[in-house]
Formats: sequence, C-alpha cells, structure tokens
Amino acid sequence: MFGKAGRMVRHLEATGVGLPPDHAVVVDAPDARAADAMAAARRGAYAPARALLAATREEADWALRDESVNALAKIALDDAAWLNAWRAESPDDPDALVVEAFRRIAEAWEVRTGAYAEDVASDRFRAFFSLLDDALPVIEAAIAACPGDPVPWSAALSHCTGVQAPRDVFDDCLLHALDRGPHHVPTHLQAVQFLSAKWHGSHEEMLDHAARAAAGAPQDSPVRALEVVALTEVGVETDREGRHPRKNGSRTAPGADRVDGIIATAQAYSASRPPEDRAARLIRNHLVWALNRQERWAESLDVYRSIGRYATESPWEYVGTPLRAFLHFRDHARSRLAASTPRNGTVPAPAVPLPESARPQAAQEIAYVPTSPQRASQELLLCGATVRLAPAGRWTLMEAAPSQETPGKRGRRATLLRLDGLAKVAETAFKDPRLTTLVAHREGDGSHVLTVVSEGRTTARHRWAGPGATPAQESAHRNAELFVAAAGSGDAREVARLLRDPGDPSELLIRTLATLGLPPLPAGFGERSEVLAGARGATVHQARSLWQGMKDFMSDDTDPNPPLQLDGR
Repeated sequence: MFGKAGRMVRHLEATGVGLPPDHAVVVDAPDARAADAMAAARRGAYAPARALLAATREEADWALRDESVNALAKIALDDAAWLNAWRAESPDDPDALVVEAFRRIAEAWEVRTGAYAEDVASDRFRAFFSLLDDALPVIEAAIAACPGDPVPWSAALSHCTGVQAPRDVFDDCLLHALDRGPHHVPTHLQAVQFLSAKWHGSHEEMLDHAARAAAGAPQDSPVRALEVVALTEVGVETDREGRHPRKNGSRTAPGADRVDGIIATAQAYSASRPPEDRAARLIRNHLVWALNRQERWAESLDVYRSIGRYATESPWEYVGTPLRAFLHFRDHARSRLAASTPRNGTVPAPAVPLPESARPQAAQEIAYVPTSPQRASQELLLCGATVRLAPAGRWTLMEAAPSQETPGKRGRRATLLRLDGLAKVAETAFKDPRLTTLVAHREGDGSHVLTVVSEGRTTARHRWAGPGATPAQESAHRNAELFVAAAGSGDAREVARLLRDPGDPSELLIRTLATLGLPPLPAGFGERSEVLAGARGATVHQARSLWQGMKDFMSDDTDPNPPLQLDGR
C-alpha cells in the first residue's frame, strides 16, 4: 500500500501535463455565435434571438440551431416574458414556435426529474403527462411552420419517450426526422434514449441503431462514433441492474470485442479532430467515460487533454453535478495512472496535440482571508504551500509565491494535495468557518472568477466570461447570498445583478468586490504575477517539510512562522 502511495506522489504531477486547471473547465459552453442572443434573452429582449434563429434556418445550420433553441428554452424556463412577447407579436414565427416547443418539453422533464420511474412520485407523473399533453400542439405547430427543419422533430422524439408512445409512432417520427437531417446528432441521441433498455428498447436495438447511423455518416460527423454514446447507456443500465435486479434478468451486454471496437472507432474519430473541437465534445466526453470503465488510464488522460476546457453535461450528469463529476473522474484517472507507474519509470508523454487552454497563460489570483497575516501563516503551517501575505484592514490578501528553497517547483506534499491554485490552498489550510475565504482569479482567456471556500470546501463559484455566459437567475441569487455571507457585507440583490451582467469580466469583478466591501485588487492584477511583492507589510510564508511544519505547529513560540521574510516597505 505504501508503495502505491509513494508512486502516486512521485508521478502525480507528471500526469497533469497538458490538462487545463480545474477552474478553467466549463460545461456545455455556448457557441460564440449565439452569445449575444443568449445575453439579450436574459435581459428580456428577443430581437437578437429572432435574428440568430432565422439565420440558422436559412443556412440550414441545424447543429447551431438545435443548440441555440435548447439554450433559449432553458432561459425561458426561468423567465418566459421575452418569449411570450415574441410569440404575441409573431404567433406563426417558426423560430418562436420551436423555442416554445422545447421550453414545454424541458418544463415537463424538469417536473418529472431524471430519476427512474420507481423513484418518481405519482403527483409528479401526473403533472409530467399533463405538461406533455399541452406541449404536443405546440410541437406540431413548430413542425408545420418549417417543414424542412429536423430540430422540432427532436422535441417530438423526446415527447415519444416521455409519453411511452407506441413503437410505430416513434418509428414514424424518427423517419420524418431523418428525412430532414440524416446525420443530425440530436435526432440520433433521442433515438438512442428511446431504444435503450432503461426506456422502451434493449441494448441490442440501441447499439444496432447507432451502428447503422455511424456506417452511413460522413467521415467528419460525430455520428461516426455514436456507438460510444450508446455504450454509456449500456454501462449505466448494467450498473443499475447489478444494484436492483429485475425479474426478467438483465439485457445482454455487448462482448469485449465489440466494446473494444466501439472505443477504437471513437478514438479514431477523436484523433481526427483538433483539440477542443466543438463537434467532437460529446463524443470525447463519452469516450473518456468508456476508457475510465476499462481502466485504460493513459488513453483516458489523452482524451481529457483533447477535451481541454470543454466538458459536456452528458454523461457526467449520471453521477452527480456534471462539473464536479468530470473533475473527480479526471483526478481519479491521474492518481490511478500515477500509482500504476513503476517508481523508477516515467508517465507516458501526451500522445495528442495540446489545446491552447493547457498552455502556460497569464493567470493571477488574490485570496481574501478574514484574519491577520500571523494567524493565516499559522493555519498554513501544515499545508505545504509558499504564499505571500499582506495586511488589508480586517483582511489578509494572499497570493502564490515561488519557493525560496526550490524556486519554481512545488514539493511532493503540495503536489499530493493538488495545491494548484489558491482555492485549493484555502480548502487544505482554512478549516475554521471563521476563515471563510474569497478568491479572485483572472484566467488567460480574459475571463474572471470569484470563489468562496468555507470549512475546507468550495461553496460558491462564479465565472464572468462576457456575453453568453450568464447564469440562471436562481443560481446567481444563490451565489450572491453566499458571497455576501462570506464577505460579511453587501447587497445580495445588487451582487446577483452583477453576476448576471454580460459585460466586461474585469470591470464586473472589480464592481462586485466593491459591493461586497472588500479591499480593491492590487495594482497590476491581471497584468503581472506577484502583485503583492511591494505591498506595505507583505511577508512570505515559506513552505516547509511536514516534520518541520509539525514542530512549528506544536511550538509555544508566539511567532507561528519565525522565518517570515518582510519584502514590503
């Protein structure tokens, strides 16, 4: 056991080469072409959405159309006033109708939830079926308004799954959808769901549909690797049947040879696409899921590198919050590969091109710790991180600083603790609820992040990335309340408004910090590192060995970190 732990510590850092940091990963990032329309809809204006969807229809850009319709429908779930106004002005507009159709479907599934039938309350089922009944005329109107559009047929197929439509009805809807877009990915994803063992089919039917669709798809189409998505459904259902056996027994799962062939096809497709390619995102996320199940850790990490920053909700939603699950399984692959590498061996070098997001970027962080530098230093003794601390009223500002003993390097203990950012440092060091810490972070792409760490875990995180990245109203209000509680001051309503503002990320972070009553960011933040080096009273807390840290922690000396170096005025 000690040998495995030793190998993991020795090799863990090498497994992270080419992977973007945790804070840079996003789930289902919107297409930049749709950003203005999304931001306008959240503000209650529909004209940009109308122009966007009209363009997708005229250009037959069904992929962008489907993505945009789904995103707009989710926005309308929170507040449909803008969509109602659009429909009132243009009741026969095919674009408004298709958004309304998807909104109705999303509303029904939100009421039902994604739980298995036996776990859904009867009143939820009644509401679910009632909402689906109400959605059907709108779906039919959307189909009639644009006969050549495959997108509303995706809503029809989702409707079939929900109402447990007869097989001939589903087959008819699928045929119509494929006539309009034979390689339309959402159509095939809906078919995979309907034909899965957990819904109305079997593993064999589902995999056979995916194989037929893949065989007829163009080389550059994600449909070429559709079977790996179906393979996820096989695994999820197999796991469930292992925990909850059915009376008729489990469905026949594909053999090892077929599984290996499906994975190889998906790997070939992934290798044919550039890093962080939008079209390949879904396939890569399902591929890494499959590789994780096979414990093929080195291959899995290569796919994670190709994914880069761009996680997708599916398949990670099956095991919890998508972002948290994605990062958890990525960390698990790293630790398993590190532990399986011989002590004197080397971790395989990346076998894929690295995305831009994995390359060194000018990212800066400042943490706000509600205590004195001396108390912060004491809490950091066993942490294994070198940081600079500067007093700022009742707060201590903290930034990463290079180790003076091993410049530019982190000790193995810091590596084991994954201290690759100030939020991780705060999670490790500040367990006391009175030391709830806020971390302001600038990413290399210009986006800005504000994080709250309380009692050893991240409790709130918001990322400003300009138009198209606005959170739902409920999420913004929840985070705003946590930010205000952490800061001890501020107006949660004003903070929530700033969180949903699609404007300049840098300006919005500055305004949010001011609203929370926090000290301003140091001059030079976002332009250079170590901006606290010249701050009045700044000190460096030097990382120490575990033994030395324990000795200092147990010492009765009133100075918790004697060798603090003054480098301010």
